Amino acid sequence: MQYQKELESALDVTRRAGSLAMRFFTEGIAAEEKSDGSPVTAADRECETLIGRYLSETFPDDGILGEEGTFRQTTSGRRWLIDPIDGTRDFVRRTNFWCTQLALQVHARVVLGVIYFPCLDEIYYAAAGAGCFCNETRAHLSDVSQLNRAILAVSGFPSVWHMWPENSVRYLTQNCWAVRGYGGCYDIAMLLRGKCDIWLSGSGEEWDYAPARILAEESGATFLLRDGSDRINGKHCLICPPALADELRRVLVIPSLRMQ
Repeated sequence: MQYQKELESALDVTRRAGSLAMRFFTEGIAAEEKSDGSPVTAADRECETLIGRYLSETFPDDGILGEEGTFRQTTSGRRWLIDPIDGTRDFVRRTNFWCTQLALQVHARVVLGVIYFPCLDEIYYAAAGAGCFCNETRAHLSDVSQLNRAILAVSGFPSVWHMWPENSVRYLTQNCWAVRGYGGCYDIAMLLRGKCDIWLSGSGEEWDYAPARILAEESGATFLLRDGSDRINGKHCLICPPALADELRRVLVIPSLRMQ
C-alpha cells in the first residue's frame, strides 16, 4: 500500500492522543470559550501538542495544520490536519461521541484519514486505494435508494439552514424516513456502518472534513459541496451513498460534479 507507513503512524498517534484525552475525560475538565463561541479545553491543546510533536519527528518535511493553532509550513507538498478532540461539547458534557481526527493531504488531495472514538473503542480509517475500515472490518454503506426510506443526519441545524437552500432542507426533513443528529463525527461513523444514509453539514473546517472525505471516498460514498466540488475548505458538505446522490443533487440544487 502506498501510504502504509503514514497510516500506521496515524493509527498509532491517534490512539495515543485518545488515551491522553481519556485521562482528562475520566477526571472531568472545565472548558474555556474561544472567540467563535466554541469550547476548548486543556485536553484539546495537549492532545494537539502530542500529535504535532509526533508528526514533526516522524515526517519532518510535512506541513501541519491543527485546530488549536499548531502550524508548520510544508516543504514536501504534504500536510497533516489535526482535530485533537472533535465534539468538545460532548467531551465537556461527558457523553461518548467525541473523537480524535487526523488526515494527510498531498497537494490538493486527501489521501489518508483516521477517526478514533476512545470511549467506544472504535477507530475508522482509510487510505487512498486501500478501502475504508472500522476496527479491521470494511465499511459497509446502506443500500437505501429512496429518500422516504433514508435516515438523514444533520450537523449544525442553524448553519445547515444558512448554507443550503432552505426549501431543500425543509423538504429533506419532511420526506426522509427519520432525522437524527448524533454529532458531526459520529454521524459519519453511523453512515460508514450503514446505520444512517445522509450526512448534511452546514459548518466545518478543513480538519473536520479532510478525514470525512477520504473515508467517504474509500467506502464508496459521495462527498459534495453546493457548487458540485469536493473541496474540504467550503465550510459545508453532503455525504451519501451513490444510490441517493442523483436525487440529493436534484433536491439540494447541486450542479454536475467538479472534483478536485
